Amino acid sequence: MAEREKAGGAEQGAELNINLNQEVKRREDEMIRLRRDFHQHPELSFAEDRTSRIVADRLEKSGLKVRTQVGKTGVVGILEGNRPGRTVMWRADMDALPLQEDPDLLPFHSEIQGVMHACGHDAHTAIGLTVADILARYKNDLPGRVMFVFQPGEEVGGGARAMLADGLFKEGGPGGGRPDVTLGLHVGSLFPAGKALVKAGPLMAAVDTLAMTIRGKGGHAATPHLTIDPVMVACELVVALQTLVSREVPPMSAAVLTWGAIHSGTKDNIIPVEAHMMGTLRTFEPEVRRHMLERIETMSNHLAKAFRAEATFRVTESLPPVINDAALAARVWDSAIRALGTDGVIDGGQRMGSEDMSVFMEEVPGCFITIGAARPGETLRPHHSPLFAMDEICLETGVKVATQTILDLLPNR
Repeated sequence: MAEREKAGGAEQGAELNINLNQEVKRREDEMIRLRRDFHQHPELSFAEDRTSRIVADRLEKSGLKVRTQVGKTGVVGILEGNRPGRTVMWRADMDALPLQEDPDLLPFHSEIQGVMHACGHDAHTAIGLTVADILARYKNDLPGRVMFVFQPGEEVGGGARAMLADGLFKEGGPGGGRPDVTLGLHVGSLFPAGKALVKAGPLMAAVDTLAMTIRGKGGHAATPHLTIDPVMVACELVVALQTLVSREVPPMSAAVLTWGAIHSGTKDNIIPVEAHMMGTLRTFEPEVRRHMLERIETMSNHLAKAFRAEATFRVTESLPPVINDAALAARVWDSAIRALGTDGVIDGGQRMGSEDMSVFMEEVPGCFITIGAARPGETLRPHHSPLFAMDEICLETGVKVATQTILDLLPNR
């Protein structure tokens, strides 16, 4: 990683005489060690106990005021500058996924059976801690206030709301009041390593988490004519509902309907009574979302009845889209150029993934940044896959962009 250090950064933070290249290089080995430790000890949503303890300890050693158990397992670190300025929130998520990692992929693979950091939250946490440590060194000359938010439960879509429910943005709450700006980043294994991707406006899709129950009539596998097979109905629905995307969503709009799980039955020769489906709907436009949800329910009910079954459809969780404030995104773009050089910043483009960073950004305008992390010379290693992996150059890139952006946004201007 050291030999791939980018140009840019030597004169960054000139007002405070901060040399980002030197500050990052000084912490590089420890940052990689932290990331790999988190990777080896992944924890599921709202169970990030070990991770939270490490985060709180590191923040306290850096001199921040720390609050724990915010949103159950979240941690908040407050860095107070000595000069007037704005309050900037920096968010990092901490949770892992219920996946079994390929043990031959990395020498520091997950040691927890069936749990894996397959989305880069281990990197986000290490980056956030490193940024906090760098800025804390200069707090006597720092304007404003930085609220470092280490969030639980992003993968289940409830962590941001849980922290807000615990008063994160309220006066006297764990965050000490409402920030002026919300910021965060996500590493991306499908984008060029060492690049920052910044985009104004809609960035990531809204998501609705879906649940469907198909109720039929159980019986023996040898006498299907005496049953109403809910598994067969579920299979028909998975295929039929895709026609809503291909034939009822305007071609220039976007929608993705994915059924990620079907659960039914207990034995090979029993036709069960019920089948349960879980999935997600992702959209950008409110009208497309409304139409899709209505039509999923209507088509499911009618198709199930055609097979003499019953379908019950419900939305269990929803998140708004991530929409970057245009003026703020322009400033982040300039900060990223200062940190990485002109060639280090590219347009982010839209994507259909979702993020509950959007919940914070609905409350306070913000900008969400993508940091490229594709491993050169390898096939793509997608997020939420047992084969997910990243180029650790993204740690250095993320710290530089985050630190420079926070420094540029803290002054009252």
